Amino acid sequence: MVTDSDSAIVAIKQANRHLQENQFSQALTVLLDARRCSPDSLILFPHTIRCLMFVGEHARAGQLLDEYQSRANTDLRHLAECAQLMTQCQKIPTGVEIYRELAKSGDRDARYNLAANLVAVGEIAEAESVLQNLLEQFPTDGQAQQVLSGLEKATREKNSVDRVLAMLSRSSLPVSERIQLHFALGKELEDLGEYDQAFSSFQQGARIRRRGMQYRVEDDVRALALIGDQHGKAFNAEFESDIETGLDGSRMVFVCGLPRSGTTLVDRILSSHSDCGSLGEITDFPMSLMVTAGKKLTKETLIQETAQWSPKAIAAGYLKRINNYPGNSLKLIDKTPLNFLYAGLIARSMPSSTTIWMERHPMDSCFGMFKTLFQMGYPFSYDLKELGFYYVAYWNLKERWRTSLANSVTFQRYEDLVHHFDRDARALVERIGLDWEESCGDFHKNKSAVATASSAQVRSPLYKTAVERWRHYESQLAPLAEQLERAGIPLD
Repeated sequence: MVTDSDSAIVAIKQANRHLQENQFSQALTVLLDARRCSPDSLILFPHTIRCLMFVGEHARAGQLLDEYQSRANTDLRHLAECAQLMTQCQKIPTGVEIYRELAKSGDRDARYNLAANLVAVGEIAEAESVLQNLLEQFPTDGQAQQVLSGLEKATREKNSVDRVLAMLSRSSLPVSERIQLHFALGKELEDLGEYDQAFSSFQQGARIRRRGMQYRVEDDVRALALIGDQHGKAFNAEFESDIETGLDGSRMVFVCGLPRSGTTLVDRILSSHSDCGSLGEITDFPMSLMVTAGKKLTKETLIQETAQWSPKAIAAGYLKRINNYPGNSLKLIDKTPLNFLYAGLIARSMPSSTTIWMERHPMDSCFGMFKTLFQMGYPFSYDLKELGFYYVAYWNLKERWRTSLANSVTFQRYEDLVHHFDRDARALVERIGLDWEESCGDFHKNKSAVATASSAQVRSPLYKTAVERWRHYESQLAPLAEQLERAGIPLD
């Protein structure tokens, strides 16, 4: 006899086969049909919600998630799924409340996720307390230590250096914990001015991380060159305007650039304005391209095909997704760093949108990435030579767009923003078509959630200590500097 649970599992497997081929709409159809047959099957909820997010049906995903939470009731496994989905559906405060309840059982994952999301909503003191209690019970917990080390600047009076060193001396330490502890230790040693030891710790963590990855930087280098070639040709050709396509992208503000380049700072400045909201780091632009393609394509083929798409098709796929998010602010930020990969497509399909591309000194930019353990993505950042190859390809693409997208993209230097904050912050607000508000200058008081590597830093007033921080590591970074200079990238 086939039960509702059995049929639901069959549907999930069928949907997953569609997802493996990037057939998102087909996968959603399978899951929705299964839910009509088995409306009380809890296991269908998370898969259907994620699939709705894949196709950009964010409002429906949010509604179904609320129902899922209500149905889950006291089922801890499903409540944990709910909490995770809340953080992905722009509902982090609700996720925090669920994790707070789950953490009462003493579950390690619930306690860690509670702390991580407390940081995102700015509840730093509570997050610190949760993490300290967690580390008392699990002293080698690398995830917890890394978040704790990032909450505030380590001092001689208050730091975790000796304890982390003791944990790293354990030969039985799992690889994942060792990686996280190395990055946490490097951050605290840097705070204490122990730069040689800090670099050594960052390097050890990065080497171990890189050994566990299958990645070829050459593939990304070729892709960046292909983007410049294919999307550059498409942009230089005649293209339709927003008015001609009947689509208006003027609401959108894209804040992009390499990670650790100041994108979060600009996002917080602009979103502190009463007429500007932020979606944070989302995947809607690349997902809109994959959904429109309707099938699995190689990276190179997707680049070539999208260069041939009409501006209307590109804009329609993206804006439909964006309009499914809640809120009606006059301006709306998509702060996805890697949207720089799509700058040509964005300018061609939504010429009335605004793109702010953050720049930072090449060495600070590279080292800022090297010393960061990303949750996902940026595989080029864990080896300095590969980082150099990627940065050169990135630089070449950026300089190409600087010429051809001069009227579409505003390039903002991080160093100029922090040294001339009043001038440049006001110019950015004006650039997106708004009048200055004092709240933009008090961006650190912005209470909205922020889930990036800078989530703790942006709760503090503007600081300038990150400028030229790479100078503390000049000898260790000399080969990278030579690699960039040989490629013609100025470092003065």
